[in-house]
Amino acid sequence: MPTIELPVLGSEKSGVRPSRMSRWRTMSLVIVHLLIIAHIAHWLIAGRTISPIEPSEAMYTLNDGKVNAGFVFFAAALLATLIFGRFLCGWGCHMIAYQDLSSWLMKKIGLKPKPFRSRILVLAPLALAVYMFVWPTAYRWWVGAPRPELQNHLLKAEFWETFPGPFIAVATVLVCGFVAVYFLGAKGFCTYACPYGGFFRLLDQGAPGSIRVTDACKHCGHCTATCTSNVRVHEEVAAYGMVVDPGCMKCMDCITVCPNDALYVGFGRPSLLAKPKGSKPKRHYDFALWEECLAAVLGIGALLSFRGLYDQIPLLLAMAMGAITAVLAIKSTRLLRDANVRLQNRQLKRGGKLTRSGLAFSLFILALLTFTAHSAFVRYHAWRGTTLLARAAVGDEVWSPDGQWWDDASAQQRSQVQAATLHLSRADRWGLLDTPSVLTNLVWSYLASERDEEAQ
Repeated sequence: MPTIELPVLGSEKSGVRPSRMSRWRTMSLVIVHLLIIAHIAHWLIAGRTISPIEPSEAMYTLNDGKVNAGFVFFAAALLATLIFGRFLCGWGCHMIAYQDLSSWLMKKIGLKPKPFRSRILVLAPLALAVYMFVWPTAYRWWVGAPRPELQNHLLKAEFWETFPGPFIAVATVLVCGFVAVYFLGAKGFCTYACPYGGFFRLLDQGAPGSIRVTDACKHCGHCTATCTSNVRVHEEVAAYGMVVDPGCMKCMDCITVCPNDALYVGFGRPSLLAKPKGSKPKRHYDFALWEECLAAVLGIGALLSFRGLYDQIPLLLAMAMGAITAVLAIKSTRLLRDANVRLQNRQLKRGGKLTRSGLAFSLFILALLTFTAHSAFVRYHAWRGTTLLARAAVGDEVWSPDGQWWDDASAQQRSQVQAATLHLSRADRWGLLDTPSVLTNLVWSYLASERDEEAQ
């Protein structure tokens, strides 16, 4: 029976020529960072500059009416994606740069993280995008609240107001870069955690711009072998005459490695309307449906546990941590029931017995799940205490030595303050770090219940 040799990326004998686009894309991403540095430098020198050109800033436009540069940029990026496809992700995103750097460094030390395909987890970025950018406006419309008045915030003096500190910034680069790449694949953060990517995936399917194929294609598979976005390029161009996977970030490596120059970027029918020439290619997934459902539940739980933890962890970092926790949880279930289990290039279990790597992984998972559960405990009590205190409607008079709020409060208000104090005290006592918002609310609850010494 004849055998077919498949090309292996990075192998000298594979016949896959190096991409000519990688150098240009690297240059583009370096320019992005130079522009970021110049932007920050201008703020430091002038004391006032263009507001951060970051898509997350669009939330302040939608929620508070503050029209900023981030909103303008995000709107332009969405429009460009609707026309040209998902180019911005591959050529202009700083998070892609960190992931590409992480992949490159890992290959230098012999690590080649393997991506995976998912039915449910791939929907997480879109769900997060809807929560960030659609839900607040929809909720305001539902309750009949007035729209915020538009304000010009294109220039800003408090440039770093909405950004985390240096420690969290470094942690974000490490987690969304190295950790996400190792556990989720080369573009893992973009595929399973980035909310902007959720919108870009959706709009890419309606874009006329796409990677297409000519009759010169010989189905050698070099395109798929070099793709870092986990797209099965050779199958899609054979079936549809174009790439239809919205995960394609138009890096164009596949175009330059094609030995027959059969691939190109062109305009035509969008992937949403593309029809297969024969039978539709079957999608292969790496996890069973029940595993993905379990991962989705655990991922949402981890996201809620980590977001805002100790007033430190921002939403995007929490999303990445949640996605990583979810995938590792699936691996841990396989470690319990399967005889042989691998994680990337590590054999965790062989013949029903744990290897040293498997033992280390088990201890790591135990520590991660313990930390997640502890974080959930702290976050719940902080949230519950804050909610109850807000319901009690404690007035500013509690700060006055002659204030009579407690005496004038209803029985329900007193009960709410007492319960809030209990929850906030637990969050403070059991937390690994001080949480400023918890301490502030504790002061309010102590003053409201006339426990001045404890408030002090």
